[in-house]
Amino acid sequence: MAELNTLQERINQTRKQRGFVTDPLKIQILLTEEVGEISAELKRLWSKNYEAFSKERIANEIADTFVLLTALANEFEIDLESAVEAKFFQADSKRKWATAKADS
Repeated sequence: MAELNTLQERINQTRKQRGFVTDPLKIQILLTEEVGEISAELKRLWSKNYEAFSKERIANEIADTFVLLTALANEFEIDLESAVEAKFFQADSKRKWATAKADS
């Protein structure tokens, strides 16, 4: 499996080759649409009005969302690996999470 920064660069290059949009506002709209498609697939878990939930379909929607989120990061020259490390693993590790499971 590729490291995150390698994957981020591959996504950037492939999107350029395919001529995909680079305007951050348009990327955000596409990202919002893909998040909605994740929701639509999750609705299949409980609603009898739709065909059965599909792990393959939700995997595709999550992948689309990840690609667009990566594209947005690329437009602002954000290294996702560094950003996640700094925010989630470092800064957030110092916070007290009221919703976290209490230590037993």
